[in-house]
Amino acid sequence: MELFIIRHGESVTNTSKTLLADGGLTERGQAQAAAMAACMAAAGVTRLFSSPLMRAVETAQPLARLAGLPIEVWLDAHEVWTGEGYRGPTTEKLAEMYPEVRFAEDTACDPLGWHCPGGETSETGYLRARRLLERLRGEFPGDERVALVAHGALNRRLMLNALGLDYSSSLRPYGDNCSIWWLGFNASRVSIRYVGPAVPRMFDHIVP
Repeated sequence: MELFIIRHGESVTNTSKTLLADGGLTERGQAQAAAMAACMAAAGVTRLFSSPLMRAVETAQPLARLAGLPIEVWLDAHEVWTGEGYRGPTTEKLAEMYPEVRFAEDTACDPLGWHCPGGETSETGYLRARRLLERLRGEFPGDERVALVAHGALNRRLMLNALGLDYSSSLRPYGDNCSIWWLGFNASRVSIRYVGPAVPRMFDHIVP
């Protein structure tokens, strides 16, 4: 599996002076998402997944439209959240806001809206990231090219898990808004091909 871990574009949660659980993209974030989509259009992505948070879904939307793919929402891909519990939009409302969204049966939302319990720690966030990565690797063991649009803190923990490092490791992978981490998995190793912002034509040398 080729896995592209993408951080959402700049959002109101990034620019707000107070802690916000969710919010859409800023104008700059929308431009970042469009640039990321233009870059990723040549990557041959076969499945597109997203956190249920609006800033992630909005970031995935331009790529979904260019690639002709649905945005498959996995609730466990939400950001590591240390604050109080948060309830997001209902399945119906999220699909109304973003027509490209699809939910798997095992991630169907509560009638009151999907629920983020909050109160996570660095360790519990790391363990959730491990389960998410194991699920991806278990469901896509072959030549699939999978993109996941998620969040800074969760993505760091995904990367630590991919590298076989503990949550307390002194290595702290960091990705700016709309950065792309391109990982390759096979039975015996993990390869890191790219870590950085979207660069035009970055996939031309490998994708026909």
